[in-house]
Amino acid sequence: MAGGNLSPRQKMINMMYLVLTALLALNVSKEILDSFVTVNTGLEITKQTLSTKMNETYDQFGKLAGENQEKYGQAYNAANLVKSSADSLFSYIDTIKAQVIAQTEKLPMDSVVMKDENGRPYLRPLDLVSGKDNYTVLTNFMGMGDPGMPKEVPYGAVELRGKLEAFRENLKAAATGNDVLIANFDRMFTFDGMKDSGGKPVSWEALNFYHVPLAAGVTILSKIQMDIRNAEAELVNWMMGEVEGQSFKFNKLTAIVKPQSSYVTVGGTYRAEIFLGAYDDQNVPEVYIAGPGAKVDFENKKIIGEAVKLPMEGTKAKLEQGAGGAGLRTVSGIIKFKPVGGEEQIEAFETTYEVAAPNVVVSPTKMNVFYRGVDNPVDISVAGYSAKDINASISNGTISKAANGYIVKPGAGNDATVNVTVTNIDGTKKAMPGVSFRVKRVPDPVPVFAGKGPADGTIGRSEMMAAQGVVARMEGFDFDLKFEVVEFTVVATIGGEVKDRNIKGNKMTPEAREMLQRVKNGQRIWIENVKAKGPDGTIRTLGTLALKVS
Repeated sequence: MAGGNLSPRQKMINMMYLVLTALLALNVSKEILDSFVTVNTGLEITKQTLSTKMNETYDQFGKLAGENQEKYGQAYNAANLVKSSADSLFSYIDTIKAQVIAQTEKLPMDSVVMKDENGRPYLRPLDLVSGKDNYTVLTNFMGMGDPGMPKEVPYGAVELRGKLEAFRENLKAAATGNDVLIANFDRMFTFDGMKDSGGKPVSWEALNFYHVPLAAGVTILSKIQMDIRNAEAELVNWMMGEVEGQSFKFNKLTAIVKPQSSYVTVGGTYRAEIFLGAYDDQNVPEVYIAGPGAKVDFENKKIIGEAVKLPMEGTKAKLEQGAGGAGLRTVSGIIKFKPVGGEEQIEAFETTYEVAAPNVVVSPTKMNVFYRGVDNPVDISVAGYSAKDINASISNGTISKAANGYIVKPGAGNDATVNVTVTNIDGTKKAMPGVSFRVKRVPDPVPVFAGKGPADGTIGRSEMMAAQGVVARMEGFDFDLKFEVVEFTVVATIGGEVKDRNIKGNKMTPEAREMLQRVKNGQRIWIENVKAKGPDGTIRTLGTLALKVS
């Protein structure tokens, strides 16, 4: 509707528009409002997860700054400014949501802002709000009585936009030199060029807060909070990475002995690397081992007798000893390290190895656990015995020989023990100590739509319309394993209303494509309720994809 001086005829048209809109508001279906509740609940959970991860990042950044102020201090202070700005804006939006819910429900604020068992405040869940379809309170509270002339009121749409624009510019200033981040922030906080469902230009304020049901308005505000946390995370992680670069920093000295093999045959050579578990690659330690007849005083961390200094390769000492005979061998020594600007520190170490004593070796070739429903490749060997003299069994599931090694198929239990028996030259058999493994189910795959996964936040219009459907992709899992999507729901906000299409199978339907065709740039689509069938026949419900159309 137009603002300013209006003719009587135009005023009458505007009044009729308002009456029509009010009548349409009465027909908002319960299913649509429930969809907003569902989306908002998901956003709230994700917000909490992001906040927890950000707190962990700030704690880690703070510890680094406390230990090395010169290196991390300036960047940590800048990160704290970002945190303060994000937290303030986040709290400001929470206040808007609380005020709107309180006014709609006619409740005192202490009934809207509640506390959990740990005393932490949280907003009244949207599903407990009876006035989810109320348009009036949100519109008036945000100063949107006239969409063409929004009012500048406290906590209103105009003020919110101003704070978001200021936040965006602060982020861009802090990200100077990173053009990708700056472009991301511009896309994430875009306020110009908005169009309504009919393709007509409309202000950001009117598009999001004029005549919008309470459930939709609260969900929009939650989505804005998500954008704030995502932008904060991207910037702070980049700031910390810029400081750390390719170097490593340590705060505790721990001696580590890494042998190439824990078993050595007579006549072979024992080889091991001795180094600090956490180290600075620009500060090389000194490593000494006790020579013949010498020993290490572990209490005073010194070698009594001859000390042999080991040659260094980078920050790692290289140890080589000939294995002259069978039996247990012990190597002990000390590591000296002087931090920059600090006092010299000394750590003692000791390691043992056995020469030519048979021992069973059971090692999964891909991971240290067995997974149900897949073939788990395993190598089994016993020093001094050939493969034909080794027989393996398992306490939970089955184990069988393969072209290379063995294949384990675990059963329903949570653990499994691999038992090995060897046959001696004289035909007698000897049982070796069993090796225990954890048994887990295969992790859930992630949903992918048009090549976009949970880590992606945007999707091009052409990509969206060309999408064939949803696939379930295993990420970070080495086994060749397939999940088949059997159902999913496409959700989109069109003209201020949430539309959805439930699809059986993994292919897009004409109805779903027609709905996506109406989605405008800058609006979001959701792929949710994704169900995938695993190779064991079980159906799993996967996460939700939230994508902004660009």
